[in-house]
Amino acid sequence: MTRIELQTLEDRWRVYVDRFRTDGVLHPMHQLKLEHSIRVSADARAIAGGMGWPDDEVNLAEAVGLLHDTARFPQFEQYGTFSDAESVDHGDLGFQTLEAEGLLAGLADEPRALILHSVQYHNKKELPRILTAHEEKHLRLIRDADRLDIFFICWESIRTGHIHDNPEIAMGIDFNGLPSDAVLDQFESGEAIDYRSMQSMADRFVLQLSWMHDLSYDSSKRLVRERGLLEKFIDILPVKTDRLLNCFETTATLLEQA
Repeated sequence: MTRIELQTLEDRWRVYVDRFRTDGVLHPMHQLKLEHSIRVSADARAIAGGMGWPDDEVNLAEAVGLLHDTARFPQFEQYGTFSDAESVDHGDLGFQTLEAEGLLAGLADEPRALILHSVQYHNKKELPRILTAHEEKHLRLIRDADRLDIFFICWESIRTGHIHDNPEIAMGIDFNGLPSDAVLDQFESGEAIDYRSMQSMADRFVLQLSWMHDLSYDSSKRLVRERGLLEKFIDILPVKTDRLLNCFETTATLLEQA
């Protein structure tokens, strides 16, 4: 993908997003997703560049980052939530929206199909069983870039005190509660964290540590390290226990190897 094609996609996407404005202003939750998409696109570019990908692949990664959450705009407008469980799978809706709105019109078949695939599957719990090497390359990258910004959003919302205004982040769990033994057991054994086991914000931090272990690219891990995210997380932890801090130490060791 060329820079000109990337700029065309961005211009077209911004026109689409502008349709959700009222008197020129986006709803705060739409504004959140606009800013998230812009940051994810920048992180996708940084990760791809950090891995030495060629320019056309870096541009394609940036495009996927920008478009990955396109569905969040119609999803929130129609359902009033970003919870897929309470509304619709936003990966599937993103695929449908990009197609229905013609946002990829004029792109060659290969990058168009790649963007659609990455948008549709970026939010799935597990990667599809059958993937081409190119599909897997970009799907893993957008999942990394998305998580990098989720780390930032969680930290920023707690630092500024806005987390209690955002149910999508607070998740209705006990902000000051201790980490649960079930979640710590899952982390320490390398299992996926079961959302049903999460009872506190400390558990939410352990979940995000587990995501750091699951990052696919060394350049993603280096960005976590360079941004000091572990230290920032520790600074705002509502509670600190030896076992919880040990999880951070394990993660720090992993990141140092990237």
